[in-house]
Amino acid sequence: MQYLKSCSVVVTLCLLVACASVTGGSGGSVIVSETDPRAFRYLQLDNGLKVLLVSDPGADKAGASLDVHVGSRQDPKNYQGLAHFLEHMLFLGTEKYPNAGDYQAFISANGGQHNAFTSFEHTNYFFDISAGALEPALDQFAQFFIAPLFNAEYVQREVNAVNSEYLSRLRDDPRRELAVVKSQINPQHPFSKFSVGNLETLQADREAELRAQLVEFYQRYYSANIMALTVVGRESLDDLQDMVASRFGEITNRGTRLEPISTEIFSADSLPRWVNIDPIQQQRSLSIQFAVPDATSHWRSKPLAYIGNLLGHEGHGSLLSELKSRGWAEGLSAGQSLDFQGQAMFGVDIQLTEQGVAQVDDVVALLFEAIELIRREGVEQWRFDEQSQLAAQQFRFRTQRGLTQELIHMSSALQKYPPAEVLRGDYRMDVYQPELLLTYLSLMTIDRAFMTLTAPGLKVDQHIARYNVDYGLRPVSAELRRRWQSADEHGLALPAANGFIASDFSLVAAENDDGKPRRLDSVDGVELWLHTDDRFEVPKARSYILLASPSAVDGAYNRAKTELWLSMVKDQLNELTYTAQLAGLSYSLRSNWRGIEISLGGYNQTQAKLLREVLTVLRAPEWDEERFSRLQNQAIRELENHNKKAPYQQLYAELPRLLQRAEPGVEDSIEALRQVVLSDLSSHVAKVVGDFRYQILVDGNVNEADAQGLTAIAVAALAPAKSGSLADQEIVKLTPRQRRFPLQAEHDDAAALWYIQAPKQGKLDRVALGLAGQIMSADFYHQLRTEKQLGYIVNAGVYPIRDVGGLVFIVQSPVLDAAGLQREINGYLENWLAQGVSEDSFAMHKASLLAKLAEQPENLWDAADRHWRDLLEGYDRFDSREQLSAALESLDLATWQSRVNETLEPSQRRGVFVYHTGRWPEAQPTGVLVRSHGEFKATLPVYRFQ
Repeated sequence: MQYLKSCSVVVTLCLLVACASVTGGSGGSVIVSETDPRAFRYLQLDNGLKVLLVSDPGADKAGASLDVHVGSRQDPKNYQGLAHFLEHMLFLGTEKYPNAGDYQAFISANGGQHNAFTSFEHTNYFFDISAGALEPALDQFAQFFIAPLFNAEYVQREVNAVNSEYLSRLRDDPRRELAVVKSQINPQHPFSKFSVGNLETLQADREAELRAQLVEFYQRYYSANIMALTVVGRESLDDLQDMVASRFGEITNRGTRLEPISTEIFSADSLPRWVNIDPIQQQRSLSIQFAVPDATSHWRSKPLAYIGNLLGHEGHGSLLSELKSRGWAEGLSAGQSLDFQGQAMFGVDIQLTEQGVAQVDDVVALLFEAIELIRREGVEQWRFDEQSQLAAQQFRFRTQRGLTQELIHMSSALQKYPPAEVLRGDYRMDVYQPELLLTYLSLMTIDRAFMTLTAPGLKVDQHIARYNVDYGLRPVSAELRRRWQSADEHGLALPAANGFIASDFSLVAAENDDGKPRRLDSVDGVELWLHTDDRFEVPKARSYILLASPSAVDGAYNRAKTELWLSMVKDQLNELTYTAQLAGLSYSLRSNWRGIEISLGGYNQTQAKLLREVLTVLRAPEWDEERFSRLQNQAIRELENHNKKAPYQQLYAELPRLLQRAEPGVEDSIEALRQVVLSDLSSHVAKVVGDFRYQILVDGNVNEADAQGLTAIAVAALAPAKSGSLADQEIVKLTPRQRRFPLQAEHDDAAALWYIQAPKQGKLDRVALGLAGQIMSADFYHQLRTEKQLGYIVNAGVYPIRDVGGLVFIVQSPVLDAAGLQREINGYLENWLAQGVSEDSFAMHKASLLAKLAEQPENLWDAADRHWRDLLEGYDRFDSREQLSAALESLDLATWQSRVNETLEPSQRRGVFVYHTGRWPEAQPTGVLVRSHGEFKATLPVYRFQ
């Protein structure tokens, strides 16, 4: 079930009691949830640009997102990837701001971030920034859509970056699978085109012609009438309107018209079709897709969402439940997988076991039985009303996303819904149309199915060179069709009514709230903290429970047993917790360096019920051999796939394994998992549960009785708390020396990660390097990616662990070996140190970082998570940010330069260079070779943190 996780719906009752229509002065009204304190205004500029303004006076951050209703669909056949290439080029200078790196540098210097993406029908550009810098940022941003330069000197450089992006994903299984799918659809359909682009498809050897195509594409499609802009700032709506109208009103309206796609995505008589795909990673999945009409006009009925909710349900009697009971599947999702003007795709994706691949025809038969069951019995008013009720609650108490996500969501929604519905449109579902549902279900038949099976060892006899992927077509015989059509329910059942739906939305008022949790009197020896938070006015809370136990995580073998124990608990609970999730509850169960961590979120009324169920199974799971074997194989497979990920991802994932003393390496974890047998687990659980020290935080719309009630449930379900201190966390303390640690990734690109640790533990060095990372990030990117064209993936940033400061530099390159990357990063650092930083630049970046540390949480989840992280790290006054700010305030330019120079000075550098040689194994970087995690950690001292 995908829909309610990402968007939801709302019923008529919500329109009357739970939503408010907010009118922003002279602009159009926007319907908002009752908990949203912001002011909104919709307007359309004279040039046709659709604009949503959001005034949030208390905001620390501001930002904007501009969506252009054009994407790879519009790529010329002989310049595939052009829309994506244009997205890259747009950042590299405008007539008013000609320097290519200035925009990035300005955003970074003011504590922000920026990016863009190109999809089939949309290209979206966005940024966030410190609230006080919004106006000058908008001035630069607007010029992208008014007068970009498309400098000829950057055409070859940036087409190389696009090609590098393509090369970096050559071993990415989703990209390879998409290439196969595109090869099978109607070649006249625009979705069949290669959307990323590379040197060949962009005809990079003809620079002048490529630039001409770029300019022509921009002038044809980048038109104000198919653009939508969202701006969030702390200024008034009138001031925001003045900022926007005076700048974005200059965008040309070219009168661009976009017509629905009439070409069918699958050619006549080409279905059903079965495609086998050979993956790189050890994965097994089945995807069944159906072409259906565009459902956009039915946004108040949402037929594909309704069907996806039922087909993707994971409760008792569901398709997934039946597949799991037979040992055939590990997971399932269903819903709309693709939509564009005129058409859509509905898909079901099933993660199979090895046995499931062997029985895949029976898996398909069960899928069609489930579809038939929904068609016959599932189109019911009460089911529709339940989905509407859940969505009504979601919109009524809507939690704001992070600012960047919120900006992108709103600019995209402006292209899809009436202006008044830009916030509510995804949630609205107040028109029950059973005939429409049956119409869509009638299209989900065997004769209309496009099926792809991805697994090692399948019969494949065809090849796509662009992604080096092998695939094959399997005939779908008439006999096989008849077998799939002979529906027999096999124990499948539609979902029962949801028993976790909340009904009590009363709010708890905080008394003398200083914004921080307070410790309550001991309850059965438990360390219990409470924070009643009424700032966000939602009937929700977060509850965190740390079950600290050294025996749970002491060594790779004990960690493996704990991981498998928790996996079995989550798998056993899945049917129940999925139903709770639909009702607005969430939970996580995982191990950390101290033991086991449980978190619950959502409506406070129903959290106790969920916690009781979780802890009951945690204490005494069903020791099922088949479940154990399936989950053990899954855990091993996930780790074995590690060295098939992109090199830069592997390098970054390796850092905590090198720097945290207790963190085992991948191979050690795999070996430990293989050694575990089911009989080990029950004795392990008994030992761990008897060793628990409790640390609990309850945060949100809760009072003291709620906190004590949850604590009583925990102690009663598990065991009395043991006394004693918690284990220390040990971080490797590097000494002045250059070390190198090679990794073997299955990729031709070379990759390098240079981690440099502060010479001293403490907040002064941590903030000094934090400031250095902020100052360097945009320039490092510009110099090594844009100017030197070393690769698409280039990044510099900070990497603190507790109070140990650090910097990290990452490059993945298709053109330079690892030794060369080491020289380039080293050369950059030497030049940066030699150039120095001016007093003005230092002051600007310092102010920006102080503002970032002072940012208020964006929602209840963010606020509670901050408190929990502080508690885990020993800040029982919940003042980690204040302490960092105080250290930063005390930092002057001379002190900062001294700390940074001591960190980066080559002879004193405390670092480790993690790398992959790619196609150049002979080009080894310099430094002392580290042969294993154990050797590395055993020879170095540690920092200890409680």
